[in-house]
Amino acid sequence: MIFGLLVMTLAGVVLVTIGWLGLQGRLPRNHFAGIRTPYTMRSDETWYATHRHGAPVLIFAGVAAVSAGLALIPFAAAGAVSDGLIAATALAMAGILLVAALASWLIGTRKARAELGA
Repeated sequence: MIFGLLVMTLAGVVLVTIGWLGLQGRLPRNHFAGIRTPYTMRSDETWYATHRHGAPVLIFAGVAAVSAGLALIPFAAAGAVSDGLIAATALAMAGILLVAALASWLIGTRKARAELGA
């Protein structure tokens, strides 16, 4: 059970990193990380605008997931909490990260289209 908690905590770190790089305009257009849709892959301008607008959602959710994971990992490692609580927390973290990724895509794309007039 603790493995799932560790994975979700690491996923939160990845989302914070991607969000931060996107916010700073330092996440290059690529086929591995970020919001990769036909619209965002169209040009560097659309890529950076979409990530700049969607990044705050990713950062917020990533920090929330990392915080929850770091708060529970020591107790889980010590066996002080039930496996059910660990599983429920990992599942909630996964849900938060998934919803944040989708919200980041929707918000980022909508605001970039408005900004760029596309």
